[in-house]
Amino acid sequence: MHKIKQAQLEILNAATAMLSPYFENLTPEVLMKALETYNQDKEVTAPKQNPRPQKPYTRQEAAELLGVAIPTIDRYMANGTLKRIRYSAHSVRITQESVHNLMIGGAA
Repeated sequence: MHKIKQAQLEILNAATAMLSPYFENLTPEVLMKALETYNQDKEVTAPKQNPRPQKPYTRQEAAELLGVAIPTIDRYMANGTLKRIRYSAHSVRITQESVHNLMIGGAA
């Protein structure tokens, strides 16, 4: 755990006062130790999660990321190198996963 700054005594006292009706024998030291233990456990066990779903790319965005022209993106979609999402006859998006896989040399 990386401490950016030491918790101020006033904050610990206020938190202890608010929580003491729910936890017997709670002191600022016990609370601080519990928070440190919680943070250490969290760092070890909690996987990093993406808070929002990945937004698919437009053809222009994919072309800029890959450093190619839009006709090349169209060709990659046609041969399956890039996975497309069709919203309508004129609206197409490309999955972030397929773009990133192509960037690292893999397939869609």
